Amino acid sequence: MFNVGQRTAVAGAFKLAGYEGSLVVAPIVSEDERGFLLEPEAFRALGDREVLEQVLGQLLGRKVWVAERAEQLGQPAPFE
Repeated sequence: MFNVGQRTAVAGAFKLAGYEGSLVVAPIVSEDERGFLLEPEAFRALGDREVLEQVLGQLLGRKVWVAERAEQLGQPAPFE
């Protein structure tokens, strides 16, 4: 899926935004989009989410969104 450099850069972007845990994504329904899911307390503690989404979009070359983890979003998968 993504190379080591991209995965490392994504982890670094999340770290700068205040999150250092494991990264999971919503079920993949389209290759041109990724949704990162965070536990509610981690989601609320994030820095500027819009800027983070823009940076992640540039790093991955896809539309990226970050959301609070919820059952209706489906079973998350590890970010790879």
